Amino acid sequence: MKKTALMSLLGLGLFACVAHASEFDLPGFVTEVEDGRLWVFKENSAELTEFKQHGEPAKQFTVIGAGPKGMTVKSADQQTLDEYLAKVKAN
Repeated sequence: MKKTALMSLLGLGLFACVAHASEFDLPGFVTEVEDGRLWVFKENSAELTEFKQHGEPAKQFTVIGAGPKGMTVKSADQQTLDEYLAKVKAN
């Protein structure tokens, strides 16, 4: 019984993490929150795959306080960052 309850709590915790990480996703974009900063990637991009495998890219672009809820937004390329922020403003 304890094992079942523990597994249920673990499952709920994982679901909460996934839901939180995706609350800033917009069509065509995938976001990840890391250290209070919002990382933005295009869906299915090589940069997203690289980020998931190796963490923060060496080359990054940042706009401080411009994201949802005043978050700092980061991306591996300027174009993705600009396109995402334009969609955030439009919503």
